Amino acid sequence: MRHRIYTRLLAPSVLFSSALILLVAQISLAAPGFDLDLKDLKKPSQPAVPKKAAPPGKKRGEAKATQKKQPAVADAKPAIKQPKIALNPTPQPAPEQSELILHRGDNSCQLAERIAVALARTVPTELLLNGLDLKPVATVNHGQLDLMVTCGLQVAEAYTYSRLLEEHQVELVNIRGDETAGQTAQKIIDALALPYQLEHAEKETDGSTQIYLFPADAQRQRPLRLVVQP
Repeated sequence: MRHRIYTRLLAPSVLFSSALILLVAQISLAAPGFDLDLKDLKKPSQPAVPKKAAPPGKKRGEAKATQKKQPAVADAKPAIKQPKIALNPTPQPAPEQSELILHRGDNSCQLAERIAVALARTVPTELLLNGLDLKPVATVNHGQLDLMVTCGLQVAEAYTYSRLLEEHQVELVNIRGDETAGQTAQKIIDALALPYQLEHAEKETDGSTQIYLFPADAQRQRPLRLVVQP
């Protein structure tokens, strides 16, 4: 009676144990990856060695780029042309005018000498004589013209000397001594071939005062107002 009761109590536990063994066997057969070798379990695991980081540096592409120098590119900007502005010329002040007053008096020859020296440049007498026996009172030059002034020569004598001097490009003016102030001045002015303007002044009892206006030229830097009085 007791044996039967024990058998009844043992039977369910045996069945449970058998089922558990069977389940474990199935799990073992289903997952063979978990079946580790005992030798492998006995070996100590080695720690993982960390890889050394590469030293910081330029990338290969960047290093090549730095080796090649970029050519300097000039900042070629087109030149901007400034518009031309027409400027009105500044009017230059007129040069001051010189004035010379000469008197004839009783000596027209001396008047001729002063007029010649005032209107032209004095040159050495020897340069114009060309070997002639003359005693001029004035020898002057204006541009390409040489002038010799003599006094008191006879008409024929003055003509002869005049022709001889013309061969050397020298002009001769001879003052007789009876010319008026205006006539004396006119002989010198015509011989020098000077441009001028004539202003007439009031007439006097013994003749007329002549006023000549000469423009500036290469030898005379300022205009000249020449007043020739009797």
